[in-house]
Amino acid sequence: MLRSEAARYARWAATLAILLVLTVAGFYAYRSFLAARARRDAPKVIPPAVQKQSEEFSFSKVEGERTLFTIRASRTTEYKVGGLAQLQDVWITIYGRFGKRFDNIHTRECDYAPASGKITCAGDVQIALESAEEAKQRPGERALHVTTSNVTLDRESGELHTDNPVVFRFPYGNGRGVGVTYSTRDAKFTMHRDVELTLTSSGKDKKPPEPAVLTGAGLEYQRDSRVMRLLAPVHVQQGQRLLKAGALALEFDAALRARRLVAGGNPQYQSSELRGQLAVSAQEIVTQFDPAGWMERLQANGNVTARLKNRGGEDRLQSQRAEVEMEPGRNLARLLTASGNVSLDSQQRGESRRLETQALRIQMGAGRKRTERRMERAETLSSATLEIRNGEESTRVRGERLAAQFDERNVVRELRGSDGVEIERRLPNRPPQVTSSRELAMKFSPSGEWTEFEQSGSVRFREGERNAQADRARMVRATDTLTLTGSASVADRVSSTSAASLSFQQRSGEIRAEGGVRTSYTSVERNSATNLGPQPAHLSADQLLANRNSGRAVYSGHARLWQGDAVIEAASITLLRDEQRLEARENVLALLPQESGPAALVAARGAGRAVPAAARNIWKASAARMTYWGAESRVRLEGDVNAQSAIGQIRSKDLELHLTPANNGPKLLSKAIATGGVTVLQGDRRGTAERAEYLAAEGKFVLSGGRPTLYDTILGTTTGRQLTFFLADDKILVDSEQGSRTLSRHRVEK
Repeated sequence: MLRSEAARYARWAATLAILLVLTVAGFYAYRSFLAARARRDAPKVIPPAVQKQSEEFSFSKVEGERTLFTIRASRTTEYKVGGLAQLQDVWITIYGRFGKRFDNIHTRECDYAPASGKITCAGDVQIALESAEEAKQRPGERALHVTTSNVTLDRESGELHTDNPVVFRFPYGNGRGVGVTYSTRDAKFTMHRDVELTLTSSGKDKKPPEPAVLTGAGLEYQRDSRVMRLLAPVHVQQGQRLLKAGALALEFDAALRARRLVAGGNPQYQSSELRGQLAVSAQEIVTQFDPAGWMERLQANGNVTARLKNRGGEDRLQSQRAEVEMEPGRNLARLLTASGNVSLDSQQRGESRRLETQALRIQMGAGRKRTERRMERAETLSSATLEIRNGEESTRVRGERLAAQFDERNVVRELRGSDGVEIERRLPNRPPQVTSSRELAMKFSPSGEWTEFEQSGSVRFREGERNAQADRARMVRATDTLTLTGSASVADRVSSTSAASLSFQQRSGEIRAEGGVRTSYTSVERNSATNLGPQPAHLSADQLLANRNSGRAVYSGHARLWQGDAVIEAASITLLRDEQRLEARENVLALLPQESGPAALVAARGAGRAVPAAARNIWKASAARMTYWGAESRVRLEGDVNAQSAIGQIRSKDLELHLTPANNGPKLLSKAIATGGVTVLQGDRRGTAERAEYLAAEGKFVLSGGRPTLYDTILGTTTGRQLTFFLADDKILVDSEQGSRTLSRHRVEK
């Protein structure tokens, strides 16, 4: 055989061998495939510990005709030992006692004990709490989602429990805690400890409010009523705001947005405001929320106390109830209403204020910054008392309605009162000064201290024994001066005065009256400056300036005093209470009645008839000045004195009159002493001397001093060291160096 043929046969043999190997390998591979498919399709071998396996599991808890919950699993394995069953891909749906719930619990694996009805889920568990209606309309949108682990469910009681950490979320908040118990019967969700809850807004606002973080020792959530309760101690933090409470209830709306918060157990609220540190305490605090998350209203009930501290001092509000309405869309107060034994105390810049009323409303306005609020107006809704103290000085305002306006710096600018107002001013060592009226307007300085007030409508004034009235009143604090205008009048136990205006200076005791002044001294005190008669003394003038402390009263401008028949007119009349003296100045005119006596009937020369002295003998005297001493019943006229009556006339530089009290009657002139260039005119007689004395009881003049001279149309001129002439019988007594002699004049009848 050729070598080439041998090589060809060798190649064919090799190819055939390879084909045989591949055929055998393919056969064995096919047999392996058939065996594997057979093993796969064959029934599984049950382990020795397993009693039974099934693909699905379902159990429902039923009360009457109502299904409380249903347990479903995609696969179940029942074990021989212990009677346990392992459930995989477990769903528990809770319908509740009334079928209003659709809560779902889902986990990968649970152990089920059919004998006891206890289900234990060791891995992660997802819980969704949702109402049946919401599940139909908005499945999952308004559910409370809870994540935890190692959960136990009691089939008989329907209670779910875990001691492990829990996290939960809902559309407008989230939280966490440790340990959960959930009752499927009443849909009550309880978290055992270390609870923290964060509330957020809807997120639709350009600048949503800060999240509110709530912490508590425990939590209870009633899903049907959507009420969540936190157990003490409870803290609520939102930015710079902090609320501490013994208990807290949070109510949600259907969309699980916070709608109402009720803090109990004597809650305390703290906030760092732009104006200072704010602290509020009460027995209960209730907050209403807008669906967007903003506070709508805040209510505090029972022994409410609010304190605001700043650099200037401290403000404190106390009441039984308080309500704050918030600005829409902003957590800023708009209106505060307090009621029930309301008191507002303020200590600012050394001045204290206290307001007491049964109801108070404070309206807030925009501050200098967007996030700042200020008091714009405060008004009482019932009768109120406001007391302002500065050292030993105090001002008390009582009114049926009081309303205050504040400036942009939160400082009171004006206080108004209506429907009846009373103001009481107290100064050290001074009697209280009280004014009442229908209306009040009180003004304040930029620093917040009151500067003046005005009252109108039936003004009444009281200071010690003094009472006054007018149409209007104005008090200026800088001078402590109260001015009454419009039919003004004032009275005390001694006198009463009316004028167009009356002013009272409280510190100095000064009193001013302007325009048509008229005073009546209704009670005449013994030895006073106005005791010229038993009748009331009346004074009138353009102005009056008096001082209750010094007892000095000056009537000026057409001053006039009249008391019975006695009259005094002058540019000014001054009464000095302590000195019991009266002084008249400039253009003095005095009318004084004369005492009756043996010469009471004086012939009216030329008239041929007698004039009764008691009825008509009034001395009319003019002078530059006049002084009356009430204790001495003595009058002194000075400066160009001219006194005349039906008896005669006296001209002199000075004239002194002595008055004698009559029995229950007026004081009558009993003696007159003229000095300095005296001239006495009596009928057709004229006497001159340096001194003249008139004795009313004896009806005679005594001229002395200088060169006494008497001029008589019949007897001629008579001189002597002292001349005495009588009014009734024209008798003259002459006392000279040669002795005494008597001259008589006899009229010859025709």
